Amino acid sequence: MVQDGSRQTKIIATAAGTLDLIPASADQLRGIAHYWPLEVVTTTDDPDRYALVFQSGEREVQGVKLQSADAPEPGAVLVHDRNRALIAAALPYYLSSGHLGVMMPCAYYKVKPGGMAETGFALFVGPDAASRPEAADGVRTVYDDRLGVGATAMILDMVTAIAAASRELRLPVMTFVGMELRSRLDMEGLTMSFLIQGAVAFAVRDPIEEADPLWEQVVRSGFTRLLYSPLRLAALSSAPPTETPQI
Repeated sequence: MVQDGSRQTKIIATAAGTLDLIPASADQLRGIAHYWPLEVVTTTDDPDRYALVFQSGEREVQGVKLQSADAPEPGAVLVHDRNRALIAAALPYYLSSGHLGVMMPCAYYKVKPGGMAETGFALFVGPDAASRPEAADGVRTVYDDRLGVGATAMILDMVTAIAAASRELRLPVMTFVGMELRSRLDMEGLTMSFLIQGAVAFAVRDPIEEADPLWEQVVRSGFTRLLYSPLRLAALSSAPPTETPQI
């Protein structure tokens, strides 16, 4: 650890080199809150930790689910780990697209009956209202009405980034049997490791596991440092009261 005022920079050693996880400032987190569809609030047990609200009363954040065919466990576990690595490798490809809003690419794992499991990607976005798709046709705007103007372009660029990462790592992506809008509860088992806001990638996994091979992939993708803020997932029965601390 390296002290950074009252916070700490975590240095993670990997076979590819070291990665510095630098605590994100409140201003940097406000950038996330500006675009996230619902609130970003403090957690009750630690006011220095924040949670992304996925459900607030009857409002719920939806994402695009890229679902693979069900597979037996434990093979599905290997697919899930591969999906996490592909997201890490996809970060620089997506960043090159220059989107201004928030993108949270997650791997998910959903247990099914009979020893089977469903795996895939879940893409959650908070687009920038001033951003426009490159082409105003049905393909480029299919998700905009539900998720906001520019959402479709963000999602398709992340899918393209994951495909580029799969070619780079020679890890073929499983064939998707669906690409649909779904709520967080429909996907279960979300692994939230990274969040991108504009030109900045954040590590958001809570807690940090230094032995996770994901960090080596991050370094191999060209990163020597990332901003870090542990973000949890929250669901509120109603909109938070005005006294609830928010970013």
